[in-house]
Amino acid sequence: MDMIQRFSFVKLLDDEVAGRGELAEKLRAELVAAGADAVVGLPADDSAARWDLSIVIAAASLDAWNALSRTPAMTGVFEDLAERAAVVKAWTFQAIEV
Repeated sequence: MDMIQRFSFVKLLDDEVAGRGELAEKLRAELVAAGADAVVGLPADDSAARWDLSIVIAAASLDAWNALSRTPAMTGVFEDLAERAAVVKAWTFQAIEV
């Protein structure tokens, strides 16, 4: 079985940037409560500075990710985030296991 990783990168609205650390903690807690295996990150160097948050969610399969992404708890988290964001980019990758 191949693991799926859902990567999201978020550019917050200007008035949300100052609180991004607290928002990252809130997002992590909400995603975990919604059943996601999630990591939320903040920019660590200049190469990541154009983004305010990163979110990586792991799922056992594409079907598992699709089912999780449609739950009310998950859609609520991302709807709230969309209201705070200028841009949200997201991609789904299949992890290569050796």
